[in-house]
Amino acid sequence: MVSRWTVIVLIISVLSLPAARCSGQESEETLVRRAFEDFKGPYVILVRKRDFSLDIVGRDLAAVAHYRIGYGRNPDGKTKLHEGDNRTPEGTYRIVEILSMDADKKTNAYAKLAAMNRVFFRAKDGHSKFGKPEEDMGDNAYGPRFFLLNYPNEGDRERYRKALREGTIEKVKGKIPGIGFGIAIHGNNDEPSIGNLCTSGCVRMYNSDIVELDQYVQIGTPVIIMGR
Repeated sequence: MVSRWTVIVLIISVLSLPAARCSGQESEETLVRRAFEDFKGPYVILVRKRDFSLDIVGRDLAAVAHYRIGYGRNPDGKTKLHEGDNRTPEGTYRIVEILSMDADKKTNAYAKLAAMNRVFFRAKDGHSKFGKPEEDMGDNAYGPRFFLLNYPNEGDRERYRKALREGTIEKVKGKIPGIGFGIAIHGNNDEPSIGNLCTSGCVRMYNSDIVELDQYVQIGTPVIIMGR
């Protein structure tokens, strides 16, 4: 099924990536070209925090699909530094695991995500519906797909080590938090959250869109996350 965002992109035109630099970062075109240098697949994923979007970009640097997302609820908009900071990382990552509720029930790809979706997230632990701080997030929080990223990468680890040296990471319950893990692109059980700061660090999509995204994804697919 083609999403409404894909239709909009295809009607308007085939989008080309801007060559200009964004907030001091390397240009999107440069990052996408570099990602394709050591990846033989047909598509790269480009996430733009500034407009809550995720594009599928082909080897000709044209966007073939466009989706709306939600991401880390920390309002400072910075890249992820450590566990529990509610930020979404920035940089180039790879998809290293694909979990699916539509996979064969005997596979790990199904069993692992089914177990994750059985977890009930409670508001008292900081997991509530968007704009409803007293309402539990509940179960099925990850939706029908979960595409795990290789966070932390070496850039993340160097940033974390630097912060440790400088003593800029605050203690939580008397301990320095770790660098974090488990960052993914996944579905949701809270549609009003899409287009907003709403997650603990993951990229969240409409369930219909994350299923559609599956056709563009394979192990090793690069995921470029641009900052605001």
